[in-house]
Amino acid sequence: MFDRLLRAAVDTVTLPVSVAADVVTLGGALVDRKEPYTVSKARRLGNDAADVVKALAE
Repeated sequence: MFDRLLRAAVDTVTLPVSVAADVVTLGGALVDRKEPYTVSKARRLGNDAADVVKALAE
């Protein structure tokens, strides 16, 4: 469970970096990505939080 919590914490801390990357790349328009960096990070953060909740329920 500690690894899931640590992953969620790291994703939370690095979220501003994803926002900055989107600003620099105009929302991912200048790079070949199907979605912006912030959307990917937010999705990963949501998955990590769900994993933590699931681990706490066990």
